[in-house]
Amino acid sequence: MTSTPVWSRPLVPLTTALAAGIAAPSLVGALPLSWLFFLIPGLIILLALLIWRRWPVAGAACLLFFCLGQGLYKQAVNPRLSTEHVRFLPTQTPVSLMGQIENRPTFRGAAYTADLTALAWSDGRAWRPAAGCVRLSGLPETAAFRPGELIVARVRLRPVEAGSTPDSRSRQLALARQQIFVTGQLWPYWPPVKLVAEPPISGPPAWRGAIRQSWYRFLESQPQPARAIFLALLLGDQSDITPELRGSFQRTGTSHLLAISGLHLGMIAAAAFVVIFWLLRRWTWLLLRANALKLAFLLAVWPMLTYAWLAGGSPATQRAALMILAGLLLLLLDRPKDPLSLLSLAALIILVLSPLQLYGLSFQLSFLSVWGLIVLAPVMQQTWRHWLSLGEDRPSWLRQAVAWLGRGLTTTLAATLATLPVIINAFHQVPTYGLVINLLAVPLFGLVILPLAFLAVLFSWFSAPLALALVTLSRWTLEVSLALINWAAALPGVVVRVPTLTISQTLAYLAILAGLFIASRRSWRWLGIIGGIIVLSGSVVWSGLQVWTQNHFQVTAVAGSRALSLVARFPGGPVMVINAGKSRPVAQPAPIEQPLLRLLQARQHLRLDYLAALTITAQNAATLLALVREFEVQEFWYGGDRPPLPSFWELRNHLGDNRQVVRNLSLSPSQQNIGGVRVESHQLRASLDGRTSGPVILRFTYGGRRLLVLPPGAEAWREHCLTVGLSKSEVLILPESNLQRDFLAGCLSQVAPQVLIITGSPSANAWAALTEAWPKTFYHTGQGEVTVTLGDDILEIHP
Repeated sequence: MTSTPVWSRPLVPLTTALAAGIAAPSLVGALPLSWLFFLIPGLIILLALLIWRRWPVAGAACLLFFCLGQGLYKQAVNPRLSTEHVRFLPTQTPVSLMGQIENRPTFRGAAYTADLTALAWSDGRAWRPAAGCVRLSGLPETAAFRPGELIVARVRLRPVEAGSTPDSRSRQLALARQQIFVTGQLWPYWPPVKLVAEPPISGPPAWRGAIRQSWYRFLESQPQPARAIFLALLLGDQSDITPELRGSFQRTGTSHLLAISGLHLGMIAAAAFVVIFWLLRRWTWLLLRANALKLAFLLAVWPMLTYAWLAGGSPATQRAALMILAGLLLLLLDRPKDPLSLLSLAALIILVLSPLQLYGLSFQLSFLSVWGLIVLAPVMQQTWRHWLSLGEDRPSWLRQAVAWLGRGLTTTLAATLATLPVIINAFHQVPTYGLVINLLAVPLFGLVILPLAFLAVLFSWFSAPLALALVTLSRWTLEVSLALINWAAALPGVVVRVPTLTISQTLAYLAILAGLFIASRRSWRWLGIIGGIIVLSGSVVWSGLQVWTQNHFQVTAVAGSRALSLVARFPGGPVMVINAGKSRPVAQPAPIEQPLLRLLQARQHLRLDYLAALTITAQNAATLLALVREFEVQEFWYGGDRPPLPSFWELRNHLGDNRQVVRNLSLSPSQQNIGGVRVESHQLRASLDGRTSGPVILRFTYGGRRLLVLPPGAEAWREHCLTVGLSKSEVLILPESNLQRDFLAGCLSQVAPQVLIITGSPSANAWAALTEAWPKTFYHTGQGEVTVTLGDDILEIHP
């Protein structure tokens, strides 16, 4: 690291301004396109004038790059596409698509999902050329498609649009980052057909696909989880990594080992350099006429680039490749190396070519971790060397061991501190002493597992026995490493649960970081540290005071829920999460409802006083299990059903192991006060002599006003509800699946609500039935979360 001040490097502020322009539309809003048409040329003219007059140009240059970032964002979200793109195909009727599978199908919801590169389409009359990628959903479990295979599928296309909810906007950005602007639902009773013919692709894409296919076939013989790790290390394919295995890596702070990054590319480049330099030194004629060291560096780049090309080009791979290329260029030109400028140059190139990479977790973790190694690690290592110099009377072997330990710990700690806000907001946990595992895992992965696996797939084309021996040795080392990581992940206190940071808390953390490691003046250093601590502690205290002084009952219907997800906050602070899933059977349990978890974490809840499962089905079992794992649940309420779902029994075992209160509402219905709110549960009787069972109905009474929550239920249950009768309430919350014409009319007649809230986005038929039975204004979570507040003479709705 040079002694030049950080902000004197022009690439650093310019890249930062460009990134701020790309991020601004999601944080504070985007500038109108008409403004950009005038601002960008005007700033270019102003910049030229300032350069001509030799006046300071920093402010104008940064503002220009900020506007360019906004323009790049708009172009990436709404690009100009060719007329053959699938975005312009019919969406009202199904079409036939022929295309190539791009990745391994992944289970999401009730079926499998894969990306399909379209080659041709037909509406039943003739085949015409097509282009673009489609996120294809609805693939059956029996359809074992591999990447590179050609299929024909009958699909219903739907453009990807940004809705009014944060999750829909995040989904649009995530798909646009992969150049996907259309999704396709497989048409029922028309299974996709795999074609025997090879896809009409030639040149480098065909070569890359053929090589990846051969590596896939070679690694298929390896047992899990070794095969999943090998696919992640060699091909960048993490689809086979189970949530449990990924969780172990996250808990120990070793998840960076699963992503192809500078560690992997550096090992390939280093191995190639050693071999090439050894060969060049044997050529006397060349040694007399050229710099063998520089030539070896230049030739070693090609194996590294080939590996990056085969691995798929993730942001971490692109960043590492660009930094190595830029460093090589400076080496060839005999120019001094500035790693921070190299990092900024790599980020600038990636953001110009693909602006939405800024929103990707891989991009953020990759660049921030390297920034930490460049800026924070040298300061830590200098402090460690100072401590080490105090023990010069120690044996030399001990001082060398302590120095090696210090380099490993400071490197890991610097990367962790630099990425800490991103890690907290993405995973809501901070690794503690599990970081020490990096001291063993990084050498094993970088020096043994990855090189042996890479040599194995290369030798698989020439010598199968040698390739099998190499991959077996790599797998044995990997199994030892996984056993170490899983053991450390199970230790108590290996991670600390942390809620989502607010903007003020993030800025306060960055101020503390700057005060500790970046600020050169003592006054600025203490200002950053003390000011950051005051803001952090003040925000925590203020949040607690708001909870303790709350005297209203508040219920929030979560946007993006598949059935019913509510968060209730009682006067005085107790929190209850209400969740229910549809009874519709699915092949496998649906994935976790991330919008619910994100809302709880954004509100900085670490503890849930009550978790009420009005129904437990394949649709919400995984969500309930995630809630009891991620949060400290005091009481779990359910209707007494025991569905044959592995997630449900894992849930019961987890609650039992942690000795948490489990309340069967069919045996002990709720008739209690929580913070002054009367909470009553009700279930229907299966028969006159039988006990209550089935979906649970909840009613809350506070300040003389009532709120009724009806869970999703089958048709027979809905008819039984109307027969027994529903109590009158001022607020009625219904899931979208209950919007059947007859039930809706009877329900509204009996409840007579003043406010109607629908969870989910009503379909066309449900919308027609709803507008017919309820001509007044209603609210639904398809437009965003809806919050209702009850109190003394208070009934407020916040859509």
